[in-house]
Amino acid sequence: MADRLADLFAMQADLAEMYRAHRPNGFYAQEPITRCTTWTRALLHEVCELDDELNWKPWKNPQDLAQNSPRRIDEMADILHFFLQLAIDQGFTAEDIFAAYSSKHSENRRRQEEDPHYRAPDTP
Repeated sequence: MADRLADLFAMQADLAEMYRAHRPNGFYAQEPITRCTTWTRALLHEVCELDDELNWKPWKNPQDLAQNSPRRIDEMADILHFFLQLAIDQGFTAEDIFAAYSSKHSENRRRQEEDPHYRAPDTP
């Protein structure tokens, strides 16, 4: 089976190259690291758009979450798009992200199992 994360990184890099080719003097002509603030802001906005699809506003009638599933997955794809470009523009690879995630995952598990600051009050 193919490495899906590496595939996503390759697809995103290819998309960035297409943008550069179509707009040689545009946004993608900037140095990659200078674009990172734009990507973090885009991520924040996309997360807010996803949040809007999750019925967080108690003063509004709730949406049927099963019916708006396509909008939610589209917002998640947008989040992933900007996350991948942010990683690429900082020089990170799929392997770097996998290693960082694996390390943080292990640390989060360790905290829940060993650190009293993270355990639920009723856990021995």
